Amino acid sequence: MTEHQRTVIAVSEVPAIDATPGDQGQPGAAPVEYPNGINPRWDVAQIATRGHVLVGRLEYIFEKTKFPAIWLWLLLILLTWAMLNGKINGFGPRLMHFDGTDSISRMLTYDPDTYFDIGGGVHAGPDLAWLGRYPPTPESLSVPDHEALITAVVADSAKAGTTVDEWTAVPELKTQPTITRPAKAFANNSAELRNGVVSVPEDGGRDIVVAAYVEGRWAFTIIRGDSCASLVGPAVKQCSDRTRDDGSWSGMAVSTISTLKPKE
Repeated sequence: MTEHQRTVIAVSEVPAIDATPGDQGQPGAAPVEYPNGINPRWDVAQIATRGHVLVGRLEYIFEKTKFPAIWLWLLLILLTWAMLNGKINGFGPRLMHFDGTDSISRMLTYDPDTYFDIGGGVHAGPDLAWLGRYPPTPESLSVPDHEALITAVVADSAKAGTTVDEWTAVPELKTQPTITRPAKAFANNSAELRNGVVSVPEDGGRDIVVAAYVEGRWAFTIIRGDSCASLVGPAVKQCSDRTRDDGSWSGMAVSTISTLKPKE
């Protein structure tokens, strides 16, 4: 059997299994003493991880800036209110004119019946939002020409009803309107609204609807026999006035105009 030379080392000189490089001092060197017995490079690192440090920093910053941030937000709200209500004329952009102290509440609310802009300074609800695709143009009828158009249609309706071939007053107008069916009033003839579009019902219908641009505004009139009613726009003298000045729409106006809606 071969004999191998062995070196015997004292137990006190063998490093501990869980020792760190900092704990393994040189033989004969004096042990390192740390404040309160804590090694900042090992013991603290086990507790104060990077995540703990970052969270601690955020908490510190928040505590220092919490109250200044609250006061800053209150100041911004106050300045915004003052600007929107015209209290500060030289500060910030003046997007529009607000009057009264309930400006912000008006900004945050809306009336669904007058939400959509359909042109000509008129707004409507979702039932008539499609009219926004055909806004009134400056090229339009004058009020006298519109009055003459309605008068002629009423006269022919009183004598011949919806039998267009027997109409005599409308063909004599200086500005000739387009006569068509309700389904084609806007779908095929929207460009003719500047001269007036007369939609004549079929299948026994009695209500004739005249749609037109009058001085850059919408005008809708319903005619049945020798009677008529102005629903939107300038009211015709001989017709009953069903128009509204508050921007709202009557149920009669909505249902009548909806018969002219093009098919999707």
